Amino acid sequence: MRVLVFLVALCGPAIATAQIMSSLNLNCTVVAPNGMGCNGIGAPETKGEEKKLPKLFITHFIIEPGAALDQPGSSSDCLLVGINGGDLMNENAPFLHVYLAKDSVVLMPREQPFRLRNRGSATVEFRLIEIQR
Repeated sequence: MRVLVFLVALCGPAIATAQIMSSLNLNCTVVAPNGMGCNGIGAPETKGEEKKLPKLFITHFIIEPGAALDQPGSSSDCLLVGINGGDLMNENAPFLHVYLAKDSVVLMPREQPFRLRNRGSATVEFRLIEIQR
């Protein structure tokens, strides 16, 4: 029992510092041709931590038919998590389709900029997880 308490006391601080809290949570609807409406809350930055820790932004998107979404930041890796399924077209090279089945996860690395357009007739709903380092 003492060994277990010692291990928890030894590893507890390391586990706590490895967690990254979300810096921003938003809900956004993107409509054609260039409209976007968002609402949500952001967490205030604490002094001295702005440049030390990566930032995590989670945004819930609904992309209407014909609407396009640009990459949030050029220095961010993004994960797309499908909610209701759908097909988006990347209008930047390499011009590929991004299939977002329900609960699927797609990595959009910062080295490959994207502009995703909904070419279908139904809305596409997903979460975009942006990781800024």
